[in-house]
Amino acid sequence: MESIINAISEVTWRQWVDYSIIALYTLGVIGIGIYFSKEKKDSETYLLGGRTMPSWAIGLACLMSLFSSISIVMVPGEIFNTSLTLFIVGGFVGPLLIVPCYLLFTKFYFRLGSFTPYEYLEYRYDKGVRGIVAISAFSTRIIYIGMVLYTSAKIFEAGYGWAPWFSILLVAIVGIVCCFIGGSKAVVWTDVFQAIITFGGLFAVAVILCVKIKGGLWGAISVAAQDGHFLPDFTKPEFYTFTPYVRLIFILLLWGTISTHLTNAASDQVTIQRILSTKNWKEGLKAQLTSAALGLIFMCFLYFIGLALYTYYKQCPDGEIIPPPVGAPEGSFVKVGDKAFFHFVSQFMPVGLAGLFMAAMLAAIMSTVSGVTNSMAAVWLKEFHQKFIDPKMDGAKEFRVLRTSTLIIGGFGILVALGMEFAGKWLQQSVSEVSTIFWVLGAAILPAFLFAVCSKRANSVLIWAYTFAALGETVFYNIWYALSKDSLIAWQKDPSVGFGWAGKMPYYYIGICAIVAIALIAPYAVKEWRHKWSVRISACLGLVALGATEVMIVWCLYSNFCITDTPMARSFQFAPPFSLIFAVIALLFCPVQPKKKWQGLILSSVNDPIIKDEEEAKAE
Repeated sequence: MESIINAISEVTWRQWVDYSIIALYTLGVIGIGIYFSKEKKDSETYLLGGRTMPSWAIGLACLMSLFSSISIVMVPGEIFNTSLTLFIVGGFVGPLLIVPCYLLFTKFYFRLGSFTPYEYLEYRYDKGVRGIVAISAFSTRIIYIGMVLYTSAKIFEAGYGWAPWFSILLVAIVGIVCCFIGGSKAVVWTDVFQAIITFGGLFAVAVILCVKIKGGLWGAISVAAQDGHFLPDFTKPEFYTFTPYVRLIFILLLWGTISTHLTNAASDQVTIQRILSTKNWKEGLKAQLTSAALGLIFMCFLYFIGLALYTYYKQCPDGEIIPPPVGAPEGSFVKVGDKAFFHFVSQFMPVGLAGLFMAAMLAAIMSTVSGVTNSMAAVWLKEFHQKFIDPKMDGAKEFRVLRTSTLIIGGFGILVALGMEFAGKWLQQSVSEVSTIFWVLGAAILPAFLFAVCSKRANSVLIWAYTFAALGETVFYNIWYALSKDSLIAWQKDPSVGFGWAGKMPYYYIGICAIVAIALIAPYAVKEWRHKWSVRISACLGLVALGATEVMIVWCLYSNFCITDTPMARSFQFAPPFSLIFAVIALLFCPVQPKKKWQGLILSSVNDPIIKDEEEAKAE
């Protein structure tokens, strides 16, 4: 009790003003949820706003779901710590991909009248593929909730010194309550409101930085550029190489941008659910055009703010510097970029305006949490609960399940956020790096959709095989990253401990993984045994081991050829899509599937009628 009283007594009058504005803003967000709670509630209204939402509002909501607090922390923080390189490719190539990716996938969802994109996969493959991809996407989005909550901890730790656990719980509880009460419409209109405030706040921060920096706008950019915070990597030969020991590689940055936008357009329930809330496919296209145009402007603001923050804190007087991490050289402010933006906002923006901007950040996080939990509640209802638990639910029960699952999903998101806070401290990572070890199941999502819309040969056996091989690949890349990073940190503290996992890897690890893979897959080669579940499970585990074997080959070869005098950790970015390349090659040799599996459901026959089973046709 005494510690709480002391903490309250240390709050300045400036912070009291900010806290008051944040509290009023939070009440306003909850008020929006209460307002929309008065509408008739069924699954279509709760999830899709009755399919009557205006395209411009959906465009803003899609934009905020893509950028949210993660970008607002990550982008300036990465530029402050290192440079623009990580985001420059995605920032300019990404918006150009939004509309082409939309045209590639979304028309099929409107044709089917879907609630989720995974319904399409059942037409192209079967219920099993629909289920495994839905599980993969569901898990990655719960991790995304955790990531949003984790970045919220960085924002308010830097701005007001709040403990990470407190920020995570506050943001999660209010965001989940808003979704629980008001559903999709509340989430979308909250996004519209906070998008306007966020854009205004970013503009105000940019103007204030220009006023405070010697040399103004040009000085902000030129000083940062001279110190290597613009695009230094583009002049380095290693940037165009292909090695796990270079932090950023051009070809993987480009591939990451392309694959991310393809995956989002194909399977991101958050964006797709909002697009399906419009009247038709053309209105959805208008929403995507709005999101793409405003996204480019938004990123330019963040780029400038990252560069300007570096310049400001380099020029700033003594006493205004951000406290460096424990053990950093005296006067150092590098590697605290995740806190720089919000330290500046809370300390140097005018009273009231700082509180309004921080309130907008809080609302941005809350609305993202609300949007994702609302969308994942839809996935739970349509993909799991209705199919496996209670197929004959009425509208009232559907609504109750949606609200209950919203609370449970939000709870899992909180646990993930707390895990990320631990991992960030353990591996001494920035926000840009910390999520790396948490993405495990997402690799299978893109090929399932991409093969489905492009090829008559796409089949469920190939997707199942790829799913488990990619799982092994992803898990072992994460093991490589975590172990080598931990070993490198230990060596830097005490070289006598040796290189450990950051040194040369013995080649016999490849043999161990390969032998395990062959032994587990071999029984499936016998046709008479394939129907047995024990043989199928063994083959799936063998494919996981096969993916692990691929990673061990890469790990052993690179470590033995590249590591000499000092240990090296795998770059958080290095995860080349070798398994996807193998899957594409395998697809070319697969037989063409029956006509009912692809007519009207692939790009070459998009305008043809869809062939439906007799039972399904009778039901309609």
